[in-house]
Amino acid sequence: MTSLLRSVLCLCLGLPLLPRPAMAQQLSGTVSGATSQQPLPFVNIGLPARGLGTVSDEQGRYQLRYNPAYAADTVRISSVGFEPRLVPFAALLAAPNVVLTPAAVSLAEVSVLATNTKLRTHTLGLAKPSSHFDMHMSSNELGTELGTIIRLARRPTLVQTLHVAVVKNEAGPLTFRLNLYRLDAKGLPTNDKLLSRDVLLTASETPGVLTADLSADHLVVDQDFLLAVEWVKGADAVAVDLTKRLGFGGSLSYGYDIFMRRTSQAAWKKPTFKSNMPLLGLRPQVAFYTTVRD
Repeated sequence: MTSLLRSVLCLCLGLPLLPRPAMAQQLSGTVSGATSQQPLPFVNIGLPARGLGTVSDEQGRYQLRYNPAYAADTVRISSVGFEPRLVPFAALLAAPNVVLTPAAVSLAEVSVLATNTKLRTHTLGLAKPSSHFDMHMSSNELGTELGTIIRLARRPTLVQTLHVAVVKNEAGPLTFRLNLYRLDAKGLPTNDKLLSRDVLLTASETPGVLTADLSADHLVVDQDFLLAVEWVKGADAVAVDLTKRLGFGGSLSYGYDIFMRRTSQAAWKKPTFKSNMPLLGLRPQVAFYTTVRD
């Protein structure tokens, strides 16, 4: 790799690092299920208007830093399999223990792959990252996400496996949730998840590709979607610096779009980057990919 190309890659890695808002107090509470009365792990809690949020731990406990001036804002609380709740922040401050109601089970539209057509197995997304090129999370907040749009080659498509290339982890064991999000009419990610369960992967300090098997989910999609990695647990969530100590594989490619969000329930943002030479349409991409049959 030439020194000039190394310089370009270095400049392209500058995902915007959003400042952490100044917080004066901390709210503690729990999230549980209305039917089971059991604590719910890894629930997303956040103030969308502020880009402020967190994720509950495995016992349903959460801690949310906040500013009293946000009392008039609305909090969004969501978990797979449960109805999302919008709660006035003032009400959450008064009663921080939250109960979520199981989502009503509805008969979804069924997509069928023709049995008389020979299906091929192949990969969608960036499966071969470049050496000396890594991508980072945009913040150190629980619930921070980094994702890339997966564009279908044929429709419908059966999703079989998800893959995440970790090239550096100096932060100790980290647990991530893999999320597949629907896109809106403009091709932007929404909060609507395609998976009906939490898919969790733990990264050790040894670099490698993390893989999740979705064959039992029988997930058939007929639209492009966002494949995102969300940080939900670390050995010491306060001390972990994901913007420096964790790196995902990346490269310069055509045709894929990266999105990120700072923390739980925050708005999705497209990162910007600068280069000291024309890239002719090339963009930095992250090595999140999926094996499919179509």
